[in-house]
Amino acid sequence: MFQRTKVLLHQVEQIPFINHALDRHYAKEFASATNVNWFKGVYPDFAAAIADAPASKPLGYDHDAPASAEMYRFRMQSISPCDYAVAFWLNRLMEPNQKLLDFGGHVGVLYYALKKYLTFPEPFEWQIFDVPAVIREARKFAAGNGNSGHLSFIDDLSQAAASDWVLFSGSLQYVEEPVSSIIERLPHRPTYILINMLPVHPREGYVTLQNISTAFCPYRIYSAAELLEDIGKLNGEVIDEWRNTDKECIIPYHEDHSLHYYRGMLVRLNSGH
Repeated sequence: MFQRTKVLLHQVEQIPFINHALDRHYAKEFASATNVNWFKGVYPDFAAAIADAPASKPLGYDHDAPASAEMYRFRMQSISPCDYAVAFWLNRLMEPNQKLLDFGGHVGVLYYALKKYLTFPEPFEWQIFDVPAVIREARKFAAGNGNSGHLSFIDDLSQAAASDWVLFSGSLQYVEEPVSSIIERLPHRPTYILINMLPVHPREGYVTLQNISTAFCPYRIYSAAELLEDIGKLNGEVIDEWRNTDKECIIPYHEDHSLHYYRGMLVRLNSGH
């Protein structure tokens, strides 16, 4: 009985004028909600998502509240299920004298979590790139938490060290620039690209809007085809792929654009283009 009622309610929600009314009601809640990780709407690009963002909060992470280390302190205490593939491949392939660029790594969330489980080879440098407000907070946090010397910080990609690894852990979705363009802008071509916690739709690419409690962020969803095409532009070989089944992107009243798991992959870049 419950299941039949649930199906009936779902069918009613799909009636166009009812769906539109529910979506407008949700938009009002979305604009003011705090302590949430919500998504709203489907847009063709970042500009359209930004134009539809409520004025009740700032946009993006380049502000004091979104930059705060407190946002992700819980993720620094231990690795999450979605981090295990990253831990596996770093543990297996990291070598002394290598450098890793953590693109959008916030204050070093994954570094602090992983160092409790992995023994980094010596010497090894983990460089974090993020927006200026986050990097200011990252330096302050590191100074107060016994930075081992592995960590360094930049807010300008042209200052990136000659890195063997580039890690995108839950960060590619926050930039409109494709991964191939980001890699091409680096002063040095890495050997490995490690992508994790990336929302990928099997058929379509689009943008949604995320409420991270302290700000709104345009949020890119890759299509599976465009992601592989982008990797192909770099002459990249996909070594491994996995699903982050503990991550989902549910966009209310947009069932066809909601995702029930994220994706990850290890890519080795072959020489030449």
